[in-house]
Amino acid sequence: MVPPSWPPVQDQPWFLAPSPPQYQAAPPVAGQQWFPQPIPPPPSRGRGHWVALFAVITIVLTGLGIGTFLLVHGGPATAPTPANFQTVRTPFLTYAVPPDWDTANAPQIFLGAEFIAVADAPGYECGGQRYLRGSATSALVETTRPAADMAYAFARGLGDGFYTSNSGMPPEVIVSLARAVDVAGAPGTLVEATIRTPADDGCLATEGTVLVLALPAAGPSGNATALFVVNGDTAGGPATPPVLTRETLDAIVHSARLTTI
Repeated sequence: MVPPSWPPVQDQPWFLAPSPPQYQAAPPVAGQQWFPQPIPPPPSRGRGHWVALFAVITIVLTGLGIGTFLLVHGGPATAPTPANFQTVRTPFLTYAVPPDWDTANAPQIFLGAEFIAVADAPGYECGGQRYLRGSATSALVETTRPAADMAYAFARGLGDGFYTSNSGMPPEVIVSLARAVDVAGAPGTLVEATIRTPADDGCLATEGTVLVLALPAAGPSGNATALFVVNGDTAGGPATPPVLTRETLDAIVHSARLTTI
């Protein structure tokens, strides 16, 4: 992954646009749990050069046009946070990341939303570019859109942006159904994107995972959604630093809590 750098959006953010007039629910999936196996097998994440912001937003809007997704209820988030993880605090969310992750990063604009408390996994240099093995970050978005729509849109758009190669070739991004989850008593929605890059250039990861947790929250002006994004390479790239395990990604997502809880 090349660390992202999207410019601020001057026009009204896409997520504040009116909702589509009607949605078509996806068919139910039986037996899904809090962290079911990805659909299909987990690909990995590498972030290449970001495609133009307009192109990525177009992809996200296309995803939103597909419709909302049926929520499949799963169990509560009970996995313990590893004792050596470091806590990251924001005005609306707290979460924890591994001890070797860098938490001293400036906010980033992704898809028109400002993400803060950006924590980056270890990185590496390859082919004259800087890559990261993973990241975790959060945003508070004032919107009346359903949490499932928000989680899906960001999983789709970020999965595409994080794994577009330096040549501009977009990856294959497959987004799961949204799952309703319990986060310390708060109702959350989890969406997972699994990504495969079209070619192995020896630098960018060939497979990756993006997990987006959306939680209803109160914003300065009313209704809002707290978004927690966890991204990790799962295959490809150099041997060092290693790709992230699913257990690590799950532990980071499980650690999220609304600050008011």
